[in-house]
Amino acid sequence: MRVAVLSHALRVAGGLSVGKNLIGALSRVAPWHEYLLVVPHGAGYEEVVARFPRAAGVFYRRRFGHLGRWYYDAFRVPHIVSRFRPDIVLSLNNRGVGSSRWCQVVLCHDPHLFYAERHFSSELLRNRLIKRYHKFRLRRDLRHTAVLLCQTHVAEQRIRMLFGYRGKAVLCPNAVSRVVLDRDNACASDGRLGRFAGRWIMFCLTRYYPHKNLEVIVDLYQRFRQQLDDTVVLLTISPDQHPKAQKLLKRIERLHLSGHIVNLGPLSQEELATYFRACHALLLPTLLESFSGTYLEAMQFGLPILTSDLDFAREICGQAALYFDPWDAASLRDAVLRLKADQSLARQLVAAGRWRVQNRFRSWDEIARDLVRTLEDVAAGRLSAADEEPVPVAGARAA
Repeated sequence: MRVAVLSHALRVAGGLSVGKNLIGALSRVAPWHEYLLVVPHGAGYEEVVARFPRAAGVFYRRRFGHLGRWYYDAFRVPHIVSRFRPDIVLSLNNRGVGSSRWCQVVLCHDPHLFYAERHFSSELLRNRLIKRYHKFRLRRDLRHTAVLLCQTHVAEQRIRMLFGYRGKAVLCPNAVSRVVLDRDNACASDGRLGRFAGRWIMFCLTRYYPHKNLEVIVDLYQRFRQQLDDTVVLLTISPDQHPKAQKLLKRIERLHLSGHIVNLGPLSQEELATYFRACHALLLPTLLESFSGTYLEAMQFGLPILTSDLDFAREICGQAALYFDPWDAASLRDAVLRLKADQSLARQLVAAGRWRVQNRFRSWDEIARDLVRTLEDVAAGRLSAADEEPVPVAGARAA
């Protein structure tokens, strides 16, 4: 089978993790197929592409901003795919090629495309307009999609309701990165952690995006610093990740909160095990996710989770998390104080998390095997794209 894999839009953060882990798993579980891999240049895919015995790599160099990306998607990608003559196209880019010439399977994992703008209302206007364009493209591309891949039932339900999609959908979730698991077996130390001895540490592992809602952490300590005096939050952002990132860091300094909100800067995947082991809880006040792999990593390392009371978090975390209203700093304060004071609750969350990561979720290789079977069935015409009705998601909260 000749498979064209499009991943050139996945170059940072969670998208990069999905792209590298899933493509890497394909090289292990189905190396006998012939692949065309269209991936971003300079994002770490080179080693992944080299593992395929039968693969051609095309490395996309990002030029001329969003206009250059539009030209590449509209003209270069169809030309590259056409020359390869695939049996099937697997797009991990949240949309398809935009043509009915090929049988296409599309993974949609950008939550901006299926959540209301309330969840990212603080984003720059330019970026909101770009997301609207991508939403328009997805709506159009779904007409040419044989199978839609969704990371969760919540995402599938939202896409069906928003776009009226009635075709075939298959779950393609996240998993804990192999790099993080390997590093867990050789966990090192970090001298920066010594300064937090005796304090209750919350690990907030994320890049800066407005929908990550990091500002509520500043609001938390600005309003309730005395009640939380023996706690600290570790951030992992960089001021160049977004125009608002530097404003956030300056606000922390201006309010003299740098003793409570400490920015470590971006961490490599090889460093994560050290911090998961040293912290008391994972804190994610995010307003928008498809399937954050950080939740799974916290469960893997036995960390209780503090996160937003929204449908995506509840489907992934279940009873492994203590939930709060992400738009309310007082609700976050109550959750922090409750978890900090109740060791029994913390142990219950950890136990629930370990059970979920062992029994409810799979490895990247297992996910890739299921995906390959789906691709083979679609290419052979064994998987029907008959209309399907939306399936209600039990226990999911509307947002």
